[in-house]
Amino acid sequence: MEHLHRITRGFAATLMTATIICGPTTPCSHAQSTHPIVIGAVISLTGRDAAFGQECLAGLDIAMDEANAEGGIHNRPVILQVYDDKSDPVLAAEGVRTLVRQFNPVAIVGSNTSMVTSAAAVAAQQVGVPLIVPEATKPEISSIGDWIYRVCFIDPDMAAGLATYAYSDLGLRRVAVLTEEKHDYTLSFTRYFRDKFVELGGEIVYQAGYKAGATEFDPMVKEAGTAQADAIMVSGFYSEAGYVIACAKRLNANLAFLGGDGWESNGLFTAAGDAITDRSRVFIASHFSADVKRVKVRGFVDVFQEKFGRRPNTSSALGFDAGGLIVAAITDAATATGAGLKAAMQHVHHEGVTGYITIDETRNPSKKIIIMQAGPDRRFAYVRAISPETLQTVDA
Repeated sequence: MEHLHRITRGFAATLMTATIICGPTTPCSHAQSTHPIVIGAVISLTGRDAAFGQECLAGLDIAMDEANAEGGIHNRPVILQVYDDKSDPVLAAEGVRTLVRQFNPVAIVGSNTSMVTSAAAVAAQQVGVPLIVPEATKPEISSIGDWIYRVCFIDPDMAAGLATYAYSDLGLRRVAVLTEEKHDYTLSFTRYFRDKFVELGGEIVYQAGYKAGATEFDPMVKEAGTAQADAIMVSGFYSEAGYVIACAKRLNANLAFLGGDGWESNGLFTAAGDAITDRSRVFIASHFSADVKRVKVRGFVDVFQEKFGRRPNTSSALGFDAGGLIVAAITDAATATGAGLKAAMQHVHHEGVTGYITIDETRNPSKKIIIMQAGPDRRFAYVRAISPETLQTVDA
């Protein structure tokens, strides 16, 4: 099947190719088995979300490397089975069912955006397999059911962090909001940003929607200028955000630009062209910065750069943390099964590169929001970390 990609790491070929996998009728304790532990991944390796999916898989790959380099989990090798959902919700649901049917994984990581992940979550809940969500931030995803867990924070936290930084630190008071239409993530992020910014005393002076793939934003940027906006918040993804920034430069609009984690890709800089300079005010709220000095982060950055020849981004880090969280939970679980992992998730504690992860009663973590600024070097530079509880600056 063209969607499936088998990835194995770190053990002798005889173990890598083992085909006997613990199933629902043959539970295997850690002490009883040396068969591989299978982890699934439903990832957007192609299609619109490929920039996120490819980086997420790279981070997940490193997590599997590390687990196997340390002897696996209770001396059992870890095998990663990957299904490319092609950024399609229908294929994401089919990917979950296919992985469960063919490989019976103890957990599945996936997917990359809220719309695609929601479909995967419904399927995971129906078949009863833990789905570990790396980077889809729509709050309602984890409420789909008790088999759904998340390593990223959710839209209300990210939007509140961005709105607070915009109002309190940048001194912005009048913001125009452009939102990609008909996408779960963008509609959710707009709602929470708007509510928080207005609560703080700011004003949303102009709102407009655009279609995915849009490249022409002149009328919207002109309307934002007419409304005397200080900034434009683009609730969408990197390409369209880059075109908005390029448009503003072409129109000589002196504006700040605000966005969420959907902006974090080299594609933003490609679309923006030369519009991002050392004087630009382009800020995003996200989950991770490769600039953070914490030892765990520095180790991950070094390994990632050595393996892939580039710095990791948020998707890379969240993929790594999703894999690490699964390994930590299986290590503590009574049995290396989906049910065993599900029980262990109630008390798992894991230091990730995006923060310290424990799972609350809603199956979400509470983690710091990272503010970064885009620069002419085509990088997002760390600015500060914000606590989701207090919305105050904290150590990253």
